[in-house]
Amino acid sequence: MKAWLTLALLAALAGCVGHGHQSVLREAEKNPAAEGGGGVSSALALELVRRAKVEGYQDVPEFHVAQRTTAMEKFPCMKCHTKPLAQLQREQQGKKAAHWEVKLEHATPEVMDCATCHLEADLDSLATLKKAKVHMDHAYQVCAQCHQQEAKDWAGGAHGKRLGGWAPPRVVSSCVACHNPHKPKLEQRLPVMAGRSAGR
Repeated sequence: MKAWLTLALLAALAGCVGHGHQSVLREAEKNPAAEGGGGVSSALALELVRRAKVEGYQDVPEFHVAQRTTAMEKFPCMKCHTKPLAQLQREQQGKKAAHWEVKLEHATPEVMDCATCHLEADLDSLATLKKAKVHMDHAYQVCAQCHQQEAKDWAGGAHGKRLGGWAPPRVVSSCVACHNPHKPKLEQRLPVMAGRSAGR
């Protein structure tokens, strides 16, 4: 199979570049020997995906995580969180405020609260259990503290979503791209049947 066709299929199947997939397919047609050797690569399909090198997994080949901060509407948090949270809540009491309706359904209140994962002194960052600063794009480091087996499977490729396929460069979604960190249990849903629209 021609290299450009392989790349086009990878991009189409993975759905990895969102609205930019048509430009990726056109580029693949123009450049069948992408990446110099004519071999399979995910690089062309991932050209629109901003990524950060995954840290802390030396026992697996280098891979990257898709950045989330570039798509987060309310990031950086400190543009609104200019005062301590308790003070902001007192001042806004009775008024509707952004994301204060979030309910933590992750663990019991005795085990977990907002400050378990969010660094109170710098709300643009997450925190480890020892209160070490973690960049928002590296949320997997926070999740891995309690979910070691899932993190090991994620790093090895058995858990999570891969973007662009298995060929290098390997880029994956972070834990919080699939799991809402405040309510991580996935909702039960029925499978969608190909070729049928809703209500038929």
